[in-house]
Amino acid sequence: MEPPTSKSMSQTSEHLSHYDRQIPDTAHVIPLEDMFPSEPRRTSDSASEDEALLPISHRSGSRKTRPRAFLPTLTKWKANPYCLLPIVLIVSMSRGVTMSPRIQVYRAIACRALNAEEDSHRSSLQYFLTAAEDCSSAAVQARAARIQASVVTLMSVLSAIATGFWSRLGDVHGRKPVLALFLLGAICMELTYVLVMRQESLFGRHAEGFILAGPILEGLVGGLSSFNGVVHAYTSDCTRHGSRSGIFSTIQGIVFVGLAAGPWFSGLVLPKSATLEVENAFALSISLLLAVLIYILSICPESREPTLPEDDIYHSERPLFTWDPVAVIRSHIVQFIKALVIPITMFAPRSVPGRPGKSYNLTLVGMALFLYLVSIGVYSAKYLYAQHVYSWTTAELGYYMSILWITRAFNLLVFLPIIISYFKPKTNSASPDSAHIAAELHFDKRLAQASLAVDGLADALVALTPASSQTLFTGLSCLSSFTSGGNPTLHSLAAVCLHACGFSSEVGALFGGLAVLSAIAHIINPYIYALTYSSTVAYFPKAIFVLATALLSSAVLLLTGVSSRTEDVVIRERPPEDDEYSSGSGSAI
Repeated sequence: MEPPTSKSMSQTSEHLSHYDRQIPDTAHVIPLEDMFPSEPRRTSDSASEDEALLPISHRSGSRKTRPRAFLPTLTKWKANPYCLLPIVLIVSMSRGVTMSPRIQVYRAIACRALNAEEDSHRSSLQYFLTAAEDCSSAAVQARAARIQASVVTLMSVLSAIATGFWSRLGDVHGRKPVLALFLLGAICMELTYVLVMRQESLFGRHAEGFILAGPILEGLVGGLSSFNGVVHAYTSDCTRHGSRSGIFSTIQGIVFVGLAAGPWFSGLVLPKSATLEVENAFALSISLLLAVLIYILSICPESREPTLPEDDIYHSERPLFTWDPVAVIRSHIVQFIKALVIPITMFAPRSVPGRPGKSYNLTLVGMALFLYLVSIGVYSAKYLYAQHVYSWTTAELGYYMSILWITRAFNLLVFLPIIISYFKPKTNSASPDSAHIAAELHFDKRLAQASLAVDGLADALVALTPASSQTLFTGLSCLSSFTSGGNPTLHSLAAVCLHACGFSSEVGALFGGLAVLSAIAHIINPYIYALTYSSTVAYFPKAIFVLATALLSSAVLLLTGVSSRTEDVVIRERPPEDDEYSSGSGSAI
């Protein structure tokens, strides 16, 4: 081959100069590897140096880049379960502030609706003389109860539908966006109550229909079911795998503390003359929720980094662009059905990697939790029973409820953590082995069985003992409330069972499924106990306690089938690339 002459080199230089003049200064220079894909791509260190200078779209085969958080924080704190305590406390306080005013709103709407219907049949003098009496009549109470039932039922149904979607979204985009959306829905709910109380406005004139806009808006973002699910998922993200019954019980105890502190806080902050003003109570609640929202957006750290686009279960199979509107609608319907069904399928029997047969642990735990959540509907019927049998006044019933709330908080914040600290299996390893995971699974199983068994025993004793003693009834009710650790322990047991099956990365979807079960149970249990009590109150009003005992006994029997053998535990190590995107966990609890 002849060496190139000076003339040919000069011509080549002129061609390159002409080519450079055709490209603007800001244009992107395409590397030779992309221009000629048939050539083998370099794998040496020089290749990685070139890739660092290229846009992401031209880095084929390069190391995956970390996605940006949807809601970045202003601090560099690591995620820790205790970052959630202010959120849980203040959200519960806001609920406690408006718990009684909401009842007043329902009564005011019912009274206004009935008076409007009868306004044409009486004079103005008769209207003002009988207005106060009408607002305390049985017809107003019945209509207010129907309005309340409509709000609760609509909220529960929409929460059951939407919680699975938001829980999966939290697995993809992080937990903070779901928390922020819940707070926005809760604020819209409180604003609805304020608007319907303005009698002269459009909302006030159609208050009975417009009041349903609140539960629709809050239900579409998941409501309390979504909030509880994302709180448990956040806690699981920043604690080591294993028993989490201690931190879960603490969070549940903070909920009861916030609910009890809400009315006291409103009486302390609001002027004495304004404590009966409903709008002021809702304004205080909105202020608390806005403070929590600011805390989440600016201070609270994210516990789960966003996943890569190719790992996004909601967009991986969705076309980027299409002209066919039918295809777009069909795609959204399919994604909605998946979001609705996937949370329930979390409890289907699972094939354990490397083990023959399937694991039924999550199925049994899900069924036990559902029966337990249905059984706690006895509390609302228990209040009716106490007023019917003992003729308690509203004040006396309030004292009884306060005793139950205090007992629950003491159990969850003091008694149960002491039991867990003494009997929970100890480990010094951040990554416990199969034997330790099996031991913690066995511990959570026994603790859940003990809590549910004592709860069922207390209800059985109420059904068997004479109804003449109010002290005995109150004592047994406190014993039942003293076993309130069943709910957090079952959540912890479900998380351990999921990890023991080798699917710990799906913890967000698991708690979303548990939240869906909770929403469904809260739809069912009021009707079950209302039907039982109304059918038996004439001859055996204690039938509600027999029903609760049967449900709790069935839940205990189901937990007996949960396997805690070491050979059934499979621990999957995280892929190496996952460590690159982890946000860093807090201290193990």
